[in-house]
Amino acid sequence: MIEEATLNQPTSVADPDQLTEAADLYHTIGRLLRLLRTSGDLGQLSPGAASALASVARGGPMRLSDLANIERVSAPTMSRMVTGLEKAGYIVRDADPEDGRAQLLSATSRAHDLVTGLTSARIQRFAAAMARLDAPQREALKGSLGTLIEALDQETNPS
Repeated sequence: MIEEATLNQPTSVADPDQLTEAADLYHTIGRLLRLLRTSGDLGQLSPGAASALASVARGGPMRLSDLANIERVSAPTMSRMVTGLEKAGYIVRDADPEDGRAQLLSATSRAHDLVTGLTSARIQRFAAAMARLDAPQREALKGSLGTLIEALDQETNPS
C-alpha cells in the first residue's frame, strides 16, 4: 500500500523550466483523462474498475490481494470493485488449485471483449484518435508513457 507520507514528499526539481514543462504535461494528461472518461461506455465502469478489469483480463487469473497490489488500492476497496465486476458479469471467482481457501479472479469473455475494445465505444473512439498518429508517433507515445509510469511507480513504491 502506498504510504501517504510518500505521496506528500515532493521530489525536488530546481530548474523552473522543467517544472513548468512538467506542470503543462500534467495538466494535459489530466485533460486527456477527463476526455476519455466522458467518451463512451467501457460498460459504465469507473476508471478504477475499468483498470482492475483490464489487469485481470490481461494478467490472467489472480488473487484479489495480487490485483489490489497491482492497482495500488487496499484489499477492501478492491473487494468492492470485484464484487461489482462480478455482478456485472465481467469477473468470475474460482478456487485456487494451489490453496483451496483462496480464490482466483478471471475475466469472462464479455470482459475480454470490452477490454480489447470490441464492445467499448470509449476504446473505439480512442483508437480512432490514435489512428491520426503515424506508427513512430504511436510507438514514441507508448514508450514515453511506459517510462513515466515506471518512474512514478518506483517513486511511490521503492523496492
